[in-house]
Amino acid sequence: MATYLLDRNVCFLNHGSFGATPSELLNVQAKLRRTLESEPVDFLNRHIEERINDARRPVADFLNADLDGTVFVGNATSGFNAVVQSFPWKEGDQILTTNHRYDAVRNTLTYVASRHGAEVVEAHVPFPILGPTEVLDAIESAITTRTRMMVIDQITSPTALIFPVREIIDLAKSRGIAIMIDGAHAPGQVDINLHTMGADFWVGNLHKWLCAPKGAAVLYVAEQWRETIHPTVISHGFGQGLAAEFGWCGTHDPTAWLCAPDAITLHQEQGGSLFRAAHHTLVQNGRAVIADALNVELPHPDDSRMYGSMASIPLPCSVDIVPKLFKSVRSEDQIEVPIIVWDDRAWVRISGFAGYNTAEQYERLAHALQARLIGA
Repeated sequence: MATYLLDRNVCFLNHGSFGATPSELLNVQAKLRRTLESEPVDFLNRHIEERINDARRPVADFLNADLDGTVFVGNATSGFNAVVQSFPWKEGDQILTTNHRYDAVRNTLTYVASRHGAEVVEAHVPFPILGPTEVLDAIESAITTRTRMMVIDQITSPTALIFPVREIIDLAKSRGIAIMIDGAHAPGQVDINLHTMGADFWVGNLHKWLCAPKGAAVLYVAEQWRETIHPTVISHGFGQGLAAEFGWCGTHDPTAWLCAPDAITLHQEQGGSLFRAAHHTLVQNGRAVIADALNVELPHPDDSRMYGSMASIPLPCSVDIVPKLFKSVRSEDQIEVPIIVWDDRAWVRISGFAGYNTAEQYERLAHALQARLIGA
């Protein structure tokens, strides 16, 4: 149903960082690019607003979101920057996030806080962890009277945890705190209903688990904030609403955005929720195989509320050898998988994508790690 162009010599277990776009979608993009280049002014001037709007509608439907608040961005980081750099900060404000946040998010928050005399506070969510309640408790305990915004992951990058965002959003609203959900990994990995979720801001990548061409992501802004939020690049659409402002931030290749409806269609043809469940099954079995091979305890229960198509497993080694281990596993064992240091421990984060991953690949990784960490 879909053809992926991955190197057959590489055991690719890192869909979470950069998944492979299938050739079927690349062909759609190539056709769009040929149309663009055959008459660039016609494509980028006369018809681009119509083309983008036609692409936004099925994306908003897929996310169960209000079309007027749904705009394309190049990546989740761009959408996140647009929100926090537009937000009306005051000196002394606190921005609450967690220790599981993405590093680029923390860098952005540090930058914004330094410009406005604000402060970044990190709630310490434990890991290993027993259940979603510990996430909520950690965040609630870090709220103060100065907390102005909460920036919370829907699915964390280093630890691959699914956070209980609905409950966290309810908590924020009960305290009068604006909340931004970083859903970079969410589209195509979990069900999304932005209408019932109720976040003030949400951003997610379409080029990860939905496999759209690189450069396709979405920013959602709730109605009360739509006159406040602007793209980081101000251009011709300034003051004409979210769609106009984000639709044109200067000349760029919009074809990844225009492929988004085809990516959603392909995802549904592959099974939709059943396809996502198959990702989870791969990871569910894979993390058990690796933990058994390395004789380590898994950091959270086998609870589908807590993880989806990714999982992090602790490694029984010093953090000092992580760079060498990562290099050896990739260059000698031909396995593409993140091996990182987080919270002063070494971790491997596996992804599962049923479009091209197999159970045998996790056994291959387990054997490679076992040989390098235990058998050496």
